[in-house]
Amino acid sequence: MVLAWYVLFFLGGLLNTAFRHVDDHTNTKGPFYIELQERPIEKTNSYSAKAQIISDSSRSFSENYTLVYFEKDERLAHLLPGDQLEIFNDLQEVQPPKNPKEFDYQSYLELLNIQTRVYLKTEQWQKISTVWSLRRSSARIQSRFNRIIKDFDFGKEQTAVLQALLIGNRFALSDELTASYASAGAMHVLAVSGLHVGILLFVLLHLSKPLLKWNRGKTAQVVFVLLGIWSYAFVTGLSPSVLRASTMFTFIFLGRYAKRDVGIYNALLTSAFFLLLLQPNLIFQVGFQLSYAAVLGIVYLQPKFYALLPQSRFWLVDKAWAITSVSVAAQIATFPLSIYYFHQFPLLFLFSNLVVIVVTYAIMGIGLVSLLLGGAGLFISPEFHPLNFLVSFMNTTVEWIQAIPNSVVFELSIERFELVLLYAIILTVAFGLVQRHFKFLSIGLVLFAAFTALNIYENHEMDKSREITFFSVEKSVALQIRQGREAVLLADPAILENPSKMQFHINQYLWSQNLKKLSFVALNETKNQTASVLYRAPFIYLSDGRAIALVNGSQNLKEEATVTLNLKNMVVRFGEKGESTHPLKAGFLTLP
Repeated sequence: MVLAWYVLFFLGGLLNTAFRHVDDHTNTKGPFYIELQERPIEKTNSYSAKAQIISDSSRSFSENYTLVYFEKDERLAHLLPGDQLEIFNDLQEVQPPKNPKEFDYQSYLELLNIQTRVYLKTEQWQKISTVWSLRRSSARIQSRFNRIIKDFDFGKEQTAVLQALLIGNRFALSDELTASYASAGAMHVLAVSGLHVGILLFVLLHLSKPLLKWNRGKTAQVVFVLLGIWSYAFVTGLSPSVLRASTMFTFIFLGRYAKRDVGIYNALLTSAFFLLLLQPNLIFQVGFQLSYAAVLGIVYLQPKFYALLPQSRFWLVDKAWAITSVSVAAQIATFPLSIYYFHQFPLLFLFSNLVVIVVTYAIMGIGLVSLLLGGAGLFISPEFHPLNFLVSFMNTTVEWIQAIPNSVVFELSIERFELVLLYAIILTVAFGLVQRHFKFLSIGLVLFAAFTALNIYENHEMDKSREITFFSVEKSVALQIRQGREAVLLADPAILENPSKMQFHINQYLWSQNLKKLSFVALNETKNQTASVLYRAPFIYLSDGRAIALVNGSQNLKEEATVTLNLKNMVVRFGEKGESTHPLKAGFLTLP
């Protein structure tokens, strides 16, 4: 009965959020008054920050938010949450994706209540006032500790990792280092979240043990632990991931302290309900889904995995197996989401997590003490500082794991229905094995057979089809010609040589097709012949930024050809001359 109530609450919140009315009548004509919600983050060519529109030319107040991009300016270093600016530029509505399977940036921003964005040159904004807020004070404290970490005088990469790990500032991390941690399955270490708050809770519980000797020692311990958790959340900038983890562990800890028979699952779901009550859109955010999936997986599966082996009399072996079982449980619970959102799976996650979790524990303990000493002006020489050695060791280990051939499976893709099916398989099989219930185990195996059959059917349908896909990538040209599960991507070199553009606009569609063979051809090398050689009928070539389709490779074909091109509800028929031109946009051309 209790489970039914949880399901009803979940479905009610899901439907309420999905059908929530969004104000589509945002005024986009400046000038505007905005209030920064975060410290501007440095990008390659600009700074960006989320801001609330507090007034515009048509109304005095709006609950809409906008994403602001600033031209680089020395004044930006002093901006904090709560600063109110007057801006002199029009807002731009965020456009929906133009390519199949492309990341839906519009929907992503809508989950953050952002409907517009604006780019501001130096002369297009001015600070007019400041409003105090808890987040502003938190940003000041975080900035102070950020400078202390820089004063440690470590190397650039070591400093960036410490800033991310200790105070939640990930903006100095290089793309290469971030990719190394992601490929090694250790990216969670760089995002202050449940792991870090959990380690802090463990440390605080041990530090507060002497308090239990007092008459009201348990109450004092609760106050000490909760103050420690929320002080850490304050230092790390009150980011959503930290607030989520702090709320989660607060409910768990209070439930245990009150000795109420609420159970850890009730505490977790209560914390989720509380967070969703304040911000319903959280349920659609990747971090929220991964956090609760990982914790639920650890809570349910880790004790079962740990009990598979008898407890070792060697402390180090026992702890190594405990960490390994935690990693396996968390990975099982989150791998469907990881594939769905990130399209990769690290095969060496067990080894990497065995190293980074232990090292992270040491870094956090020593790091928090070092921050306090640094605040008092006491610093240790970088050559002898244990933090310098620990972070360097962790970075080197992660980069070594990432460099191992085939350590990561890339280009994985599943649809939303397959995501749900995978979780149904995991839940039924896990419950069936743990409870030794043959019925649930049988259901899980049937669902797995259905998942396998679905993939076989999709591959079979793909083998029978032929398709040309036109991509819209700014002013560049890109098209894919596919026959079965073999394809060639023809594109401007500016696209093929830009991993960011490929990842954002094209790659996710390529991966969704489960191709056996994919060739990349730069258009300056084709001389309008590549497509003709690979696929003789029809023949595609490019001319002056327009796609020209020729049936059977002949421009003089007289008989009628009826090939239909669907581009966002627009149909173009290739007629009597056997050719047709159309401005290059995203869409599909299915070959007969």
